[in-house]
Amino acid sequence: METKIGDLVIDERLIKSIEKGEESSILQLYDASFSVLMNVVVRYKKNHEDRVSLINNAFMKAITHIQDFKVGTSYSAWIKTILKREIIDDFRKNKRRLLEVSMANVPESMETERLVWNMDREIETKQIEALLLKLPAATRTVFNLFLWEDLRPSEIASELTISIETVRWHIKTARKLMRQQMEQL
Repeated sequence: METKIGDLVIDERLIKSIEKGEESSILQLYDASFSVLMNVVVRYKKNHEDRVSLINNAFMKAITHIQDFKVGTSYSAWIKTILKREIIDDFRKNKRRLLEVSMANVPESMETERLVWNMDREIETKQIEALLLKLPAATRTVFNLFLWEDLRPSEIASELTISIETVRWHIKTARKLMRQQMEQL
């Protein structure tokens, strides 16, 4: 059974050559992986250098652990999972800097049911991504995990090691800011 990403077939031969450190195989896999990873990371980071840095870090982890990839399964899903972990690690590492938002105005009791975001389906994905990029970095990260990765607020709080109230505040703020931005369109 073979696995593909783009036109590149990921088989045992390619895995073995990557394990041996053959640059041509590593570069082929990187080239095939880049756009898949960029499509994910663009939702989390504004700066191109930050995006490429996250992609490179995730790719290096994938190469380091290429022997864990099972040929015949989805390479795209596997490497996207590695990238997601890299994004979460980056958030944790930088959360003090990112969480410059005063939490003094967060109400003590917030709704416990999962927040549901209903957006007009006519808005293109690119427009949504453009709106997301205008959000503050910490709010954007939390909201992306909620929206695109379909994580519950409790899961996000656990992953990012922040309180569930903070997660809910970021989701509520993101929804409010995006609504305001859409009204201006």
